Amino acid sequence: MEELQVVKKRLIITGIVFGVIVSIGTIGFKMIGGETATFFDGFYMTFITITTIGYTEVIELDNVGRAFAIFVAFTGIGILTYFLTNMASLFIEGDLIKSRKRNQMEKKVARMEGHYIVCGGGRVGGNIAKELSATDREFVIADIKEEVIKHVDEIYADVPCLVGDCTDDDFLESLGVERAKGIFVTTGSDNINLVICVTARQLNHNIKIVAQSKDINHVNKMKKVGANKVISPSFIGGLRMASEMVRPTVTDFLDEMLRSQDHVLRIEEIGISSAMVGKTLEDFDLEDFDQTLVLALKEGDRWIYNPKRNYELQSNSRVIVMTTPKERAQLQKKFG
Repeated sequence: MEELQVVKKRLIITGIVFGVIVSIGTIGFKMIGGETATFFDGFYMTFITITTIGYTEVIELDNVGRAFAIFVAFTGIGILTYFLTNMASLFIEGDLIKSRKRNQMEKKVARMEGHYIVCGGGRVGGNIAKELSATDREFVIADIKEEVIKHVDEIYADVPCLVGDCTDDDFLESLGVERAKGIFVTTGSDNINLVICVTARQLNHNIKIVAQSKDINHVNKMKKVGANKVISPSFIGGLRMASEMVRPTVTDFLDEMLRSQDHVLRIEEIGISSAMVGKTLEDFDLEDFDQTLVLALKEGDRWIYNPKRNYELQSNSRVIVMTTPKERAQLQKKFG
């Protein structure tokens, strides 16, 4: 991007200098032509001199006039050539930089594993990206609109942001769908979301798919074609409004937890490895984690709230904790 800024700066300076030369030429030829000449005649003489077109002169030139014409031609042609060269460079370098940046992003995605894919960089996708970034999770963003990706790229400079059609098999493969842990389907069209769910499920049978559905009637259809969870913004919005009315302090607490930049706390789930089966929560020295609170255990469809420290973990146990991104990573190593 710095190269483009340099070219743009040169282009602006060259344009100003060229404008000055045209102005000098117009005024000079007008003065040489005397009272019978107009400023348009002066501009015409400047134009045919600089562009070397060579139409009929409308102003009679003596030796002084010819010397002035040589000066205008010498300076004007050089500046015009330099201006056009920088104009071409702006487009060529812009394309080269875009191509090089895309290649760099694709190489970065190729090294990713267990990452998340966000299909759609609009408002919903942007909020997902904000949460993934705040909790130190690897992800890539894709959208079919270049202006959307450009905006997202300005916010998340280190995150791969690619322009493309997420319904296309080849493009999803370039996003690492076969190695990804999950995919968020958040475009503004339920039909497109439906196709992305089908495509992603065919390419990776184990990937977790969370999709957005504007129409509540499409939820079951998306689940049938591969989505693990389907979120309806209108349904969630209604629940949130009810919560604001009947339990405002709880919603304030959750908002603070999600929005605070000083203390990033999240409710997370930690999986259990086979080596940890039969051990208790006491065996993990959880008191060493100052910012972690164990809230519950989930075993299949069964929930165990506020579990005792001597409770033995099962093979399907998942530990629900409130913690920070740093301690979450440490817990994952400890339990996994």
